[in-house]
Amino acid sequence: KNLLRKLALNDEGAIGSVFALPASGADPSGVDAKTYALVRLAGLIAIGSSSASYQWSVASSVAAGATDDEIIGVLTAVAPIVGLARVNSAAPEVALAIGCDLDLPHRFE
Repeated sequence: KNLLRKLALNDEGAIGSVFALPASGADPSGVDAKTYALVRLAGLIAIGSSSASYQWSVASSVAAGATDDEIIGVLTAVAPIVGLARVNSAAPEVALAIGCDLDLPHRFE
């Protein structure tokens, strides 16, 4: 709870420690590696990230033990919060990252 307070106060030391957390694996967040990776994926969906970021995040999630269904579940979990446009944009990128061919028509032919 001390970290939460410091983050709310914009404490430079706390901010620095959060940005110094590893991209994957064990960290002081208190959640397991799979949950950590899936939450990061949710964050990327929320900001409308790049294809490369989705590739990295999905690979991290799979390496941490997430299944394709759990990764797809992130899209459905964040949809009511981030909106259909973000989920619609992220879905093909996430599908590509898990190796799923959606057989979508080309948009700009």
